[in-house]
Amino acid sequence: MLEAILTVLISMTPIAGIRAALPMAVIVLEMDYPTAYLFSVIGEFIPVFIILAFLGVVSDWLSKNFSFMEKFFSVLFEKTRNDHGKRIEKYGPIALFFIAGIPVPFSGAWTTSLLVFLFGMPYWKSVIAIFLGILVAGINIILIMETGITIEKYYGPIGLIMLIILAAAFYFIYHHKVNGNKKCQN
Repeated sequence: MLEAILTVLISMTPIAGIRAALPMAVIVLEMDYPTAYLFSVIGEFIPVFIILAFLGVVSDWLSKNFSFMEKFFSVLFEKTRNDHGKRIEKYGPIALFFIAGIPVPFSGAWTTSLLVFLFGMPYWKSVIAIFLGILVAGINIILIMETGITIEKYYGPIGLIMLIILAAAFYFIYHHKVNGNKKCQN
């Protein structure tokens, strides 16, 4: 029982979320995959309702009671919607699904819930898209964990570390090339 509560609590955190809770539950707390998956998904999903229920109320209260907060929120909404509104309007819930489903830091339920709030997206469509993204993120994390365990089993810890370094190098080279091409076009 304590393991389940700990898994849910870690999943609820903004940076760690399901990306840390699921491996921790399986490796450290020695939970089986289905149980760890279930409690990790529950924990990741709880903040969606809290954020969407209270963020509007809190921002309205701050705007009414502090003039600088009213200016802050109006600038935040205007700039964000002007800069990214067309893409959000075009992709909407599909974008939320992919952002929630990618198992990297800062791309989970917290981020997608903030996007829903910032862009005033439809509540239930957004909640469903985020939930489906969380389900996919959990599956992706399990696949990544099993891949890492298999590589470590056959090639040892050094082989796993070398593969991670190689993947990181390809990632940085690719992004350097893409960003370099964007600078050349400007």
